[in-house]
Amino acid sequence: MKHFSFYLTVLGLSLVTVFSCTNPIDTGSGLLDEDLVNVQTVDTFKINTTAVPGDSLLVYSIPTSASSGFLSRYFLGKMNDPIMGLTDVAIQTQIVPALQVYPGLNITVDSLVLVLPYSTANIYGDKAQRYDLEIRELADSFALDKNYYSNQKLTVKPAVMQAKSFAVSYDSITIKDYSTGVAVDSKVPPQLRVRFTDAEFQSRLVGLDTSVYKNRVKFIQALYGLQLSTSNIGKALAAFDLTSTRAGLYLYYKTATGSVQEYRYVFGFVAANSITRDRGTSLLGKYLAGEPDQEYILLQGQEGANSKFSIPGLKNLKNVIVNKAELVLKVANVPGDESVFFTPSPRILAMYRNDKGRLTVVEDFDIASQAGSLDPYYGGAYVSGTNNEPGTYTINLSAHVQNILTGKVPNDIYLKAFPLAESAARTTLYRADHPLHGAKLKLYYTQLGQ
Repeated sequence: MKHFSFYLTVLGLSLVTVFSCTNPIDTGSGLLDEDLVNVQTVDTFKINTTAVPGDSLLVYSIPTSASSGFLSRYFLGKMNDPIMGLTDVAIQTQIVPALQVYPGLNITVDSLVLVLPYSTANIYGDKAQRYDLEIRELADSFALDKNYYSNQKLTVKPAVMQAKSFAVSYDSITIKDYSTGVAVDSKVPPQLRVRFTDAEFQSRLVGLDTSVYKNRVKFIQALYGLQLSTSNIGKALAAFDLTSTRAGLYLYYKTATGSVQEYRYVFGFVAANSITRDRGTSLLGKYLAGEPDQEYILLQGQEGANSKFSIPGLKNLKNVIVNKAELVLKVANVPGDESVFFTPSPRILAMYRNDKGRLTVVEDFDIASQAGSLDPYYGGAYVSGTNNEPGTYTINLSAHVQNILTGKVPNDIYLKAFPLAESAARTTLYRADHPLHGAKLKLYYTQLGQ
C-alpha cells in the first residue's frame, strides 16, 4: 500500500499544477513542448550514457510453490548481429520418465524421436534461417538444489550422437499418436521432430533397470541429459517451448502382443540455456572496450548489454516535488544494421543499484507490477513510428526521479532489454545529443516555497 499511496500522491500533485508554479524542463536536446515556460536551467542538464556488459542471467531457478523454475521459451542458435556481435545459445537439459514405470519387457523398439515444440512468436531474426543441430550427451549432472545462470555450461561427451539440418516450420503438422495404444492421426502445433539413429544410446536407455525408471533421481544419475547446439552461424535464434505437453523424447515400440505404444520422457528436473558471446569488432564490442565516442545507446536481450544512464543536472533541483517525469527514447537507424531481421525489444526495463549494490527495478515499475498493468503506470513498451518517424519508448520515472532528488537512490539508471531471459531482441537508440531524436527526460515539478 505504501507504493500505491505514493503514486496517488504524485498523480494528485500533477493535477494541482494547473494552479501552482510548475516548471517543465526538457533535459535533452530541444524542447518537447514549445509551450513550456520558465525553462531556465535546461542547459545545465545533460544525459550521460555508457554501454555496460550485462550481468549473468538466471535461466533456471529452484522450483517453488509458485514457479516450476523453467522458462516459457528456450533459444537455440548462433546469431551474428552486425551491431552486437555473435551470440551462441545452447540448450542443456535433463530428461526423465513422464511416468515412473518401466516401458515393458520383451518390447520391440520402432524409433526414438525428440520432439521440440516451437515457440513461433519468439523466434528472433531471419525467419527463414536454417540451423545445423547437433545433439550430445551431457558428461556432467545438474545439481537439483541450485539455480543456474546463462554463463554456466556443463561438460558434454565429444561425440555428436544425432544431427539434423532444419528450418523453422510455422505450420501445424499431422502425426501418429499412440498414447491410447491405437494409432490416431493428430494435428499438432508446429514442432521439430528429430529421429535418433544412435543404437547405443537407444539400447542403453531401454536397458536401464526397472528400479531406475521408478526413481527419477536414480534415472538422472544414470543418464545426465542432453545438450542441443548448432554448428552454423546465421542471423536468427530459434525458440522452443520445453514445458509443452507435447515436448519430450518419445519411444515408439511394440509389445509382445503386437500392440503399438509410445513412452514419453519429459524435460526436467532442470533445463537451462547457456549463452556465450563474441562481440569482436562489432559496434557493441568497441563500446564495451571503452570507445569514447559512443554515438548510440545499445541494449541487448538476455543480458547481453545494458546502458548506464545518468542526469547529473538533477542535483541542482532543490525542494521540489516531481509531478511527472518521462524518459523518451527514439530507436536509431544505425549504418550497417539489418533492421528487417533485428527488431527492437518489446519493452525497456529501468533499474538502479541499491545500497547493497544489487540491481533493483525502479519504484515506478514496482508500482505498475503491483497494480497488474505496466502500460498505464510504467510504460516502457515499444511503439512503432509513423510517417518515417523512428519508433519510441516512453518510460514513466516520476517516483524514481523524486527518490533521486531526495537522496533515497543514486543518480545512475540502468536500462535493459525486457523481458530479461525470455526475449532475444535488442535495441539501438539515439543519444541525447542527436539533433532530431535525442533521448529526453521530460520533467514537470513544483517548486516548494514559491
